[in-house]
Amino acid sequence: MAIETDAEGHSADGVQISPVSTCALCGGEDAGWQIDGLVMHLPCWWQSTAATRSAAAATGDTVGQASPMVVDELESAPVETTSPDTAAATPTTTTPAPNPAAGEAPTTFTAPAAVLDVDGAWLPDGTRHDLAAPITHVGDVAELVATLNLGTWTSDKWSVPGQIWITDAMAQHVGIDTSSLGKRNRNDRIKELTAQSPFVTEALSEGWQLGGKEGDRLGTWTRVWKGETRGVWVALVSGMSQDPKEMPILGDSPAPATLARRLSLLAGALRFPWAVSPASTGIDLMIAARPKEWKRVFASSDAEFAKKFQIFEADIDWSRTLSDEEAKCRYVHAFDRGGSYAAGIAGLELPIGEPVHHSNGLPFDRKLPGYWLVEIPECADWRLPNPLNPMGLSISEPKWVTTPTLERASSLGYEPEILEAYVWPDHGRVLVPWYERIRDARTALDVKDDLDAQLAREQNKVIYTHTIGILNSDLHLAGRPGYSPERHHHIVAKSRANIMYRIAQIGEDTGQWPVAVTKDTVLYVSDESDPQLAWPGGPKQFGRGFGQYKPEGSALLAEHQQYLDGKGYRGKSDLIAPAEWMSADISEGSDS
Repeated sequence: MAIETDAEGHSADGVQISPVSTCALCGGEDAGWQIDGLVMHLPCWWQSTAATRSAAAATGDTVGQASPMVVDELESAPVETTSPDTAAATPTTTTPAPNPAAGEAPTTFTAPAAVLDVDGAWLPDGTRHDLAAPITHVGDVAELVATLNLGTWTSDKWSVPGQIWITDAMAQHVGIDTSSLGKRNRNDRIKELTAQSPFVTEALSEGWQLGGKEGDRLGTWTRVWKGETRGVWVALVSGMSQDPKEMPILGDSPAPATLARRLSLLAGALRFPWAVSPASTGIDLMIAARPKEWKRVFASSDAEFAKKFQIFEADIDWSRTLSDEEAKCRYVHAFDRGGSYAAGIAGLELPIGEPVHHSNGLPFDRKLPGYWLVEIPECADWRLPNPLNPMGLSISEPKWVTTPTLERASSLGYEPEILEAYVWPDHGRVLVPWYERIRDARTALDVKDDLDAQLAREQNKVIYTHTIGILNSDLHLAGRPGYSPERHHHIVAKSRANIMYRIAQIGEDTGQWPVAVTKDTVLYVSDESDPQLAWPGGPKQFGRGFGQYKPEGSALLAEHQQYLDGKGYRGKSDLIAPAEWMSADISEGSDS
């Protein structure tokens, strides 16, 4: 196994599997690697230095260097994009909190991050910390983390270090000419600009160290430390996307204090700070939520095995022609299922470790995560999609489907023969702690009259959508902790199965069936102009929570019926948004 370098860029001389023991660096159990003579977790090695390892070897005591968290080189991830393919770059390390006396609460941090502008460091409460001395190099910036007491408690025992975000104006003030940055490859360009900058070289001459392969320049995100102190994040806002869809908290060019507040709201609700990219933040949060089990639960899957199953689980893309009675309705309303992928995680059994292959098939067991090779039958009910063929494709050979898909198909009366199977005897609801953090943050940040909270909520959405997507990324995550295409497939399948369940339940209870479904959007026809009143399901399923449905768009059926042709659905862009729909004359029943 290839072992990445430590925090100083040193490659291990000797690496071998060791009997599980206590980590020499952080004191955590279940450390199973012996690296340069010490038993430790891999993440502890990645964050360690020669000095911290020497101290541990000499005293036999743990030094609290890092917890079992993932630490990689920053250069492995392009941070200028927040697409689902964005790599999980340098995840945030954690350090054991000081052991407080009995009944004593841990030290309270001032904030997770501060924003450094030319006039000082701004905090979430709107106060400005005046600088005692001019900022001459990046080490001066890093020292502000301790001065301002910045950090985030991720549990009652673990914390992550604080962050300093440097505004564009401040970056130019210290000699980084951000005016030459283009729209693409901004992180690479920042490295070029800072490679010989006095802002960096003076810090290095005073003993400061920088993360990254080169260790002599800044990226958009850079870990900075000196001696035995743990690294802190210094982030350059100039290198980040300003697209509201990718970075909602930056999309309206907020003032420094406003940005600091948004970062604080997000970290407070999530109990974890934003760092580097959506996927980096999300993968780190997964591991932080299960620190004692990370090695077993988040071991990288076999990329070659995963490739066999990449294309067999897809979102629904379906429509149908209308009955004569349905064609008489005036309107069509679309309802979006909130957090559809994440919502299915709550009760979802996910694979752990290696699967067992059953070449001659296996009786279906809904408790076992797995892939099942089945003959795909024709759709048994024209009123809803085929759960085994959600895109209505022409299929002439057996296909692999996941456990959630086959379970939902069975509940709808489909009984395909199982020809072959891969199942995971070791499994569990491994992402539930992560899901709960995401869910609770989504709820806590849904404050109607607080723009900062709403944008932090949108940033939270960016985290969970991109993280679920990157689980399946061969390009950016294969071989790293968290890589698991099979989990991605099961999550997508569970989301679809839940939509199918709700469609069938509403149909059986009310006689109303969808006329189109695309991914997590379901369309119904109605004579009711108000989409809220037109919702055919129960009130418990209507709202803004995970797994609930809310109006997404509406249209006059006469104008929209062209998209309801049984060949998928392509009419979403022609729907009118709820606010516009309800304020227009058209919603009052006008024929115009």
